Amino acid sequence: MAILKELKKLKHILKSFINQTHHASFKRRYFRENYPKTKKLIVLFVPAGTDKINGGILSFCTIYNVVKELKYIHGCDVIASFLPKKIETDYKYRKFSNDMVIFTFKEVKKYFPSLDYLEFHIPDVMVGAFDKENKKMNGFFEWISTIKDVHVNILNQNDLLMPKPDKIQVLKKIFPKITMTTAHERYTNIEKRELYNMPLHLFSAWLTPTPYRKRTFEEKENLIIYSPDDINTVSNSSTLNKKDIIKNLEAKLPHYTFLEIKNMKYDVYKEYASKAKFAITFGEGLDGYLTETIFSGGISFGVYNKVYFTDDFKNLPSIYQSFNELSEKIVDDIKYYDTLEHYNTYHNQLYTIVTKSYSYDIFKEKVTQFYLKNFDFK
Repeated sequence: MAILKELKKLKHILKSFINQTHHASFKRRYFRENYPKTKKLIVLFVPAGTDKINGGILSFCTIYNVVKELKYIHGCDVIASFLPKKIETDYKYRKFSNDMVIFTFKEVKKYFPSLDYLEFHIPDVMVGAFDKENKKMNGFFEWISTIKDVHVNILNQNDLLMPKPDKIQVLKKIFPKITMTTAHERYTNIEKRELYNMPLHLFSAWLTPTPYRKRTFEEKENLIIYSPDDINTVSNSSTLNKKDIIKNLEAKLPHYTFLEIKNMKYDVYKEYASKAKFAITFGEGLDGYLTETIFSGGISFGVYNKVYFTDDFKNLPSIYQSFNELSEKIVDDIKYYDTLEHYNTYHNQLYTIVTKSYSYDIFKEKVTQFYLKNFDFK
């Protein structure tokens, strides 16, 4: 598995290398057309060396789009960038439709040598890189030393991936003007504000930059999709094996087709999510596999995880307390919901809950309030 992963990464790098001349030409033209007189800039740092699809990458694209729309408030141009020293020449995530153009940091530094204001957003997993002891970041710290006004925002997409508070303190000493935005209501609270000791504001985990196709029960297929996650990688782990759970389901639900969402373009996955009656997430629980299926007219199953789920989800019949309980009950529950009346009643209940927190309009309003400095916890 590790060898296959490395081969895919190498293939991505080689493909980018072959096309680098075209990519560089496109970015030069894009820069001339979009950043002719930039003095105030917002930089969104994003992962390099990947053509994978995950909730973080999807949400980065949505954040990028919304922040660009709000220029009338913050007065800045917006750009996406890879971290310094990352080997990447392609400028897009190509497995789903999006408008985000990504520059290398070397290009950002070259194209914006003199700024009056800089705001940059760092995903949780990248926070540790922003340390003056990290030699790979020398060019970055040289660049920002010439900028008078610098604001840092940490994108806390997954609180379990956040570095320890002492690492946050290192960043705070370098950048006193710092905030944190979150992706889940569950860990947007006064306790987290005090732990990280900075203003805290909920963005929400709105994922997709493109709309969903919502199908009715009658339009659905006897299809059950499930996430590629390994049970043992999540905090509410189990002695059960995911493959054994799926084999059991296949044996007891022979009229259903089962499909793991793996190695496919996002638009293809969304079509499957639209066709599927049911989805099972083996990951963190309150993720795209769960919410996007509901937005597409389906019913989702998962395991309650107190890090992410709000109390609205706690006693839902398709949100179990453990994977053992999921394995014991899910067959009977799928059979129960596989009727028009039961299906529609429960889907409507799920849809009402997820749309309270997950909608583009809510997301845009939360980002708007961030730029108006109306933080949830100041």
